[in-house]
Amino acid sequence: MTRILNISVGIIFALITQQALASSDETYKYSGGDGTDLTMHVFVPEESKHSGKAVIFYFGGGWRVGSPEQFFPFCLALKARGIACFAPDYRVSSRQGTDAIDALHDAQSAYQWVVSKVDKFGVSKSQIYVGGGSAGGHLAAAVAMIPSKSITRAPAGMLLFNPGVDIGRSARIQGLFRNQAEQYSPIEYVRPSLPGAWIVHGKADEVVPYGTVVDFCQRMDSAGNACELLGFDDAGHGFFNARRPAYDEVLNALLAHLDS
Repeated sequence: MTRILNISVGIIFALITQQALASSDETYKYSGGDGTDLTMHVFVPEESKHSGKAVIFYFGGGWRVGSPEQFFPFCLALKARGIACFAPDYRVSSRQGTDAIDALHDAQSAYQWVVSKVDKFGVSKSQIYVGGGSAGGHLAAAVAMIPSKSITRAPAGMLLFNPGVDIGRSARIQGLFRNQAEQYSPIEYVRPSLPGAWIVHGKADEVVPYGTVVDFCQRMDSAGNACELLGFDDAGHGFFNARRPAYDEVLNALLAHLDS
């Protein structure tokens, strides 16, 4: 069932300095899509507080730039709530000269790495969520929705922040997808029995139009999948990040969703 909520962004005062300066508990290496060693940042709660749930966050940056540190504040909050959090690096064009398809292959490899390490980190295979912002939201949705031989088990759900779920009609990014953007557009893969989607999106987003996620949720609903969309009035792209006024509101909504 589709659930669309409209939220007005208010002024929220948050103590986020420590979060912004935080680092992960541990780092590991995982093999990217081409075998390149990439870094996985891991946040694991104490065993006595561990819920068995986990979230993998893919950073945004248009498949060109970005850093896993974008989601460190979220990971710290999840860890405090008893939820493990993983923030993988992946290849981007500005550093490795790669394209968005390479980034997707890395994202799929990162997901499978977490699936293979559930015993090590006290995670249940049935409770691994994928999430991300903007291009990272595209990667999370693509991992969950685009069939791949490298994915052995579907995620528990998608946690998407201003995600690029309908990229096939964007001429501006065709080159990053080898002129095959529609083939890698999650909205083209909506079908029954998919993991549910939880989406936060700014209604004033000029990078990823709000209408694209409304359409996505309507298609998910028609296929019998859960899709909850929280639309933030007057909010642009990246409004959900730490140091932004809506951060606490978004975080609390995320925690409530994961607790439900």
